[in-house]
Amino acid sequence: MKRFLIASLTLLMALTLSTSVGSSKVAAKELPYTFFFTHYELLGDPNNPEGVRYHSDGQPFAKAPDGSKITLSGKGGWDPSSQSAQGGGRYTIEDASGRVTAKGSWQVTDFTSFEQLDGWWGMGPEFKEKGWQGPKGSTSFSGFLKLKVHLENKGDGDLTAWCLMPAVSKPDNHQGDGISLTGANFDFTDFSESEMSFEGVMFYSSDPASKGYVLTSDGHTIRKTATVSSTASASTSASAMASVSPLPTSGGPSLVWPLTLVGALALAGSGVMAMVLLRRGLS
Repeated sequence: MKRFLIASLTLLMALTLSTSVGSSKVAAKELPYTFFFTHYELLGDPNNPEGVRYHSDGQPFAKAPDGSKITLSGKGGWDPSSQSAQGGGRYTIEDASGRVTAKGSWQVTDFTSFEQLDGWWGMGPEFKEKGWQGPKGSTSFSGFLKLKVHLENKGDGDLTAWCLMPAVSKPDNHQGDGISLTGANFDFTDFSESEMSFEGVMFYSSDPASKGYVLTSDGHTIRKTATVSSTASASTSASAMASVSPLPTSGGPSLVWPLTLVGALALAGSGVMAMVLLRRGLS
């Protein structure tokens, strides 16, 4: 009987941990908002393009006052409801002469804020978009995303990434997509060259309440109106976005039946009773 109880409890804990880990992996893939560092490829005549193709191997960059440059690659996502974020990629730092002085991985550690802006390509109704990186049926939009990040061998910092399509009313002196990265060990805030390049950022959302632009079956982008009421406006702060796209408060399965089952197994007086309770809990 003692051996049976030990074996039953061991099996139960293994099943519970396995289910929890599996659920965490699923939840990690279901962040409703995603970002990609993107490379833009104009299609047709560069002076009068007929479309654009998005590539997920973008490398936006920014420079420091001493002339050094950081280049990032990668992707990630965030959930404004839970104020959480994840993602990462690779970074490379070069000095003013172009010599590589540091490189490694970078990782998102926390969500700070997201501000959505209105406007898209504005290149006419025949302009097509290919290589859409977001989930099928997702919306895309311009805006500013702020994240806490950690750079391997360099420490913690604040990353700002933005997408500003041609038809967006651009704030300050911005010209296009870009990034900036600041921290105790780095200060990459000159983004002027990157904004004029074909390296940039794309944002997507699978949240039905998201306003933005959707891709039609023939490759054109049209404005989408939110399907449900939301406190998020076209230009929304992180606090306003917190009411959008609520996710389950639990990141894993309920522990009620496993705990109940453990207590029952411990009190059971026979192997038959323990097996009956185990089967009921697992059904």
